[in-house]
Amino acid sequence: MDIDADLLAGLKLDQQGSFENLFNRHWEDLYKKAYRRLQDQSEAEDMVQDIFATIWSRRHSIEIHTSFQAYLQGALKYKIMKWVERKNLHERVSAHLLSRMEEMESSILEMIAAADVKKSLDEAIQTFPENMRKIFMLRTENYSVREIAEALGLAEQTVKNNNAEALRRLKAMLSTKHPDLNQSFFIVLSAIILS
Repeated sequence: MDIDADLLAGLKLDQQGSFENLFNRHWEDLYKKAYRRLQDQSEAEDMVQDIFATIWSRRHSIEIHTSFQAYLQGALKYKIMKWVERKNLHERVSAHLLSRMEEMESSILEMIAAADVKKSLDEAIQTFPENMRKIFMLRTENYSVREIAEALGLAEQTVKNNNAEALRRLKAMLSTKHPDLNQSFFIVLSAIILS
């Protein structure tokens, strides 16, 4: 005689002790299988509890066409598959969010660094003698050496010398205040001032 079938029949009729007997006969084996797969005691316990809670809530309408043990194994397999899907989705979402946060952090740090470098440049330019400051500002606005010389009434060589000195001062100051700036920044700066 199939004890589980008798207990299930009793469960449908709300016979006292039917559910407890089914639970006591199968929970430990189900828990061990869940734990082996999940390697998490709490998750395994919750999973087994969910399976039996579903059986209890559906006790009047539940139809089992296999052995009760096979039914439990199928329910556990389904729960584990759902758990793995959720875990994988959670890991993918977490990895994506982490990646986006790192990108945002990098962008923010770059913006802060750029603002800091600009502030340092502005401070350094303010320390230049008046002619050097005017020449530098005009060079950054793409005026030629000849145009600057004519506008300020200076010799072209004076403009070139002021450009070179402005670059030297900026490079020295930026190297001190921002040692992490790479050489390409100074090459671009030189190109702007000396070209």
